[in-house]
Amino acid sequence: MRGDEVALTSAAQHLLARYAWAIDDCDYGSLRGVFTPDVDADYGTFACTGVDALVERMEEIHRGLRTTQHLVGSVLARPVGDGSAHVRSHVRATLVRGGGEAGRVEVAATYRDVVVPTPGGHLISERRVEGRWIGGERSILPWFHARTPGTTPSSPDDRGN
Repeated sequence: MRGDEVALTSAAQHLLARYAWAIDDCDYGSLRGVFTPDVDADYGTFACTGVDALVERMEEIHRGLRTTQHLVGSVLARPVGDGSAHVRSHVRATLVRGGGEAGRVEVAATYRDVVVPTPGGHLISERRVEGRWIGGERSILPWFHARTPGTTPSSPDDRGN
């Protein structure tokens, strides 16, 4: 592994940890700090353009949940020039419903991000989410769909790292 791959993978791991903690702490101000203002995010069944729209959607999804835990790992960064990288990682998330309706859902997905350098550090400028599996109370995340087993990512570029 080249030095730039190691450095970018480390930066991406830190960025993705900040993302996970911001979501789990319902710290939407900090969540804004991991994306570029013009981020393009596609979660499969919904898409957002711009950090304001994405943060608003994340807040809407997580409202009413008692707790969440997002674990991000298997992070690989592939440099693409000018300090940017294509980053692939796995996420496993548990979301527990609050209030009188008990229940939890667990999901696994792949994040495919484009990470770009900024004066304040690397930020996510593009995110594609591929659902891998879901278990538990599906009504908590009714929009989440797992990819059909045996299918491949739609873009050849996404298979590169």
